[in-house]
Amino acid sequence: MGEIILTAPATEMSNHHGKEFMGFGTCSPPTVVPSWFVKMFFYPKIKCKNGEVTQAPYGLRKVEALLLNEGFDVVTVHPYDIEKYLEKAKVVGISVMDPLGFGPVSVTFSSILGGDPSTRIEFVNLMKTLEPYRDRIKVIIGGAGAWQFEWDEYWKSKVDCIIIGEGEYVVAEVFRKALRGEELPKIVRGKPARVEDIPTIKRPSINGLIEISRGCGRGCKFCSETLKLKRDIPIQKVVEEAKVCVRETRSVILHAEDVLLYGCKDPKFIPNEEKVLKLFKAVSEVTGYIGVSHCSLAAVVSKPSIVEGINEIVGMGERINMFGVQTGVETGSTRLMEKYMRGKCLPFHPSEWCDVVEEAFAIMHENNWVPAATLIIGLPDEREEDVVKTIELVERLRDYCSLIVPLIFIPMEVCALRKERSFTKENLKEYHYELMAVCMDHDVHWVDKLFKKYFGGYKNIPIKLGYWAFSRWIKRSWEKRRKELKVVVRSLIER
Repeated sequence: MGEIILTAPATEMSNHHGKEFMGFGTCSPPTVVPSWFVKMFFYPKIKCKNGEVTQAPYGLRKVEALLLNEGFDVVTVHPYDIEKYLEKAKVVGISVMDPLGFGPVSVTFSSILGGDPSTRIEFVNLMKTLEPYRDRIKVIIGGAGAWQFEWDEYWKSKVDCIIIGEGEYVVAEVFRKALRGEELPKIVRGKPARVEDIPTIKRPSINGLIEISRGCGRGCKFCSETLKLKRDIPIQKVVEEAKVCVRETRSVILHAEDVLLYGCKDPKFIPNEEKVLKLFKAVSEVTGYIGVSHCSLAAVVSKPSIVEGINEIVGMGERINMFGVQTGVETGSTRLMEKYMRGKCLPFHPSEWCDVVEEAFAIMHENNWVPAATLIIGLPDEREEDVVKTIELVERLRDYCSLIVPLIFIPMEVCALRKERSFTKENLKEYHYELMAVCMDHDVHWVDKLFKKYFGGYKNIPIKLGYWAFSRWIKRSWEKRRKELKVVVRSLIER
C-alpha cells in the first residue's frame, strides 16, 4: 500500500479496446446513447495485476517514473479500485485530460447533444470517492487538462494543488511537501524540461503511446503546444520506452505534435526524412506494429517520400491495414490562416493552404493514411465568408478517405488567444450548422470503408459487432436528420 496513489478518471484509465482513436468517444454525453453503452464501447476498465493497472496514461507514467526515481512509495490504480488504497495513503495524484468538459471536443459534442460529457462525469465521480478522506489526504492535479481548474472556482477549491505545464522540475517537491503535511500552493507552473531531465517510463502506457518530441514551434495562436519549446527525444530513449510498452501492448504509437518533424531544424519546417526514417527503423526492431498520433498536412506535401518510406518500414498492407493520424485543417479561409496560424502552412504560404490540404489528403489516401482532421468553428473575428470557404474546402476533400470533425473554439489558458471569449452554441449561425452538416455528410460517406479498414483483423467479435451496429445507427439517423436540417437549425438558433 503506497503513501502516494496515482490515478486518472475512468475515461482515461482505459485502452479503449486497443483502439486509441475510440478514446474520443469518452467526450460524448450519455444522452443519445446510455452511459453503459459509452462505458462499454469507449472506456472499458483497463486490466489490473496485483491491484495496479497494467497500462496507464503516458503523462501519469512520467510522473510515476519521476517519483520512483526520487524513492517515493507509489501505487498506480484504477479509480474504481482506489478506495481500498486510501486508508494508508497520504497523497493522491490525478492526471487529467478534460476533467471539467471544457475541451473543444467535449464542448462541441455537448453543444449538439446536450448534457455533460463522460469525461466530466467520471472526474466528478472520482472526486466523490475521495471526499470522505479529504481531511487527511492531499489531492494534486496535473496533466494536459489542468488549466481547466483556473476556469472553475468550485473545483479549484476542492483540490490542494494544480500543476500546470511540464512536471519534471516541480512534481517531486510538491509531493514531498504534501507527504510532510505542509500547505501547498494552489497553482504551480512547471517550466520546459531539458531532454536529459525527462525520465524514461518504467511501466507500459495506454496502447504503447511514446513521446518522441515535445512542443511544436509553428506558432498557431489557438493552440497550447505551439508555445512550448520543441525538443526531440533521443532515439535510444524512445527505444527503451518501446521495450517497456511491448511487454503489455505489443504495438506502440509514436506521439508528437507532428511526428514527421522529428529531428527537424529547418526554419521552414521541411521534414528531415533521414532522421524520421532512422527513428522508425530503430523502433521497428522492437515491434513490427507501429502507429502515429499526429502529423501536419504541410509536412506531408513538402516531403511526400517520407510517407512512402514509413510505409515500407512498418509493412503497410502486410502487418497493418492503415495509419489513423490526427491532423488539423482548421479553416479554408486564407484570411484566418494569415491572422492566426501562418506558421501552420510553412513551407507554403497561407494563400496556398486549400491546395496544400487537398494534396496532403490525396497523398495520404494513396498511402493508406487516414486523417482524422479538425476544423475550428468560431475563431475570433470569424465571418460568414470564412465559413463558406471552409465548406468549399470540405467539399473538395470528398474523394479522400478521412474523418473531418468541426470543433468549437475554446481559448485555453495556455494559448495565445486565452483572453478571447469562448464561442458558445448561442453564437452558432445557420452557416455553422451547414458546415457541420457537410462534415457529417463526408464522414458518413466514408464510414463503411473506415470501419472495414480500422477493424480489419480485430478479434473481439462482440465489440466489433457493437461498433458496426453503432456506425449503422449513426448513418441511418443522419440520413433522416439531414433532410430536416433547416428545421433543426432554426430550432437550435431560436432557443
